[in-house]
Amino acid sequence: MSTEPTNLGGSRLFADMAPSEVDVVLSACERRVVPGGQMLQSEGDPGGSLCLVRSGRVEIFKVIRGDVDRVLETVGPGDVIGVMSFLDGSQQPAGARATEPSELAVLSEAAFERIRRERPDVAAPFYRNLASILASRLRTLLEVYREAVVFGIEATGASAFALKSIVEELRPTTVHLLGGTSLSGRLLQLDQNAAGFTLVLKEPSGNLTIIPYHAIQRIEMA
Repeated sequence: MSTEPTNLGGSRLFADMAPSEVDVVLSACERRVVPGGQMLQSEGDPGGSLCLVRSGRVEIFKVIRGDVDRVLETVGPGDVIGVMSFLDGSQQPAGARATEPSELAVLSEAAFERIRRERPDVAAPFYRNLASILASRLRTLLEVYREAVVFGIEATGASAFALKSIVEELRPTTVHLLGGTSLSGRLLQLDQNAAGFTLVLKEPSGNLTIIPYHAIQRIEMA
């Protein structure tokens, strides 16, 4: 790995910003060098700081259970970490760790507040670029969610045809939910939308319940 930090002027974070405006932001950042394997943040840590990767690689991961986690993405020079928490001050939604020696430019909330007061002409396009990055990541997340729902349907064998046959037969059905509860009745309707399938269940009391498929653990038929 090259030890020479990347020029971040080409980063999406600084899109359409003049070199002098980029310098204003970078001069407000604190330089941080970390060895490979070091944690940069843990899920649930306080937010408020933005990390720009100048060199190296960083994994963004989500803890699934215990010491098991899933890597969501790996970012490199020019990428930014902590956008969501920087914008709203919330806790970090995911963990981050360096996979190799890395250099970061860390912009604190206090440092950016000074830029906002003294150079609003720099703060405005910077905020615009943060919003663009967040929107792009949200679109990616929605696509991943869609694929996960489709995989769940296929993995459980609950294809559209199988579910439709249950609906058409009006067979007594018990739907077990991920939270540990269950609902019994007859399936009246199956709908498909951008998020996946939803079921309409008529309970013995006559109540109608709409159940998103991603909330279902398993389905039992009499």
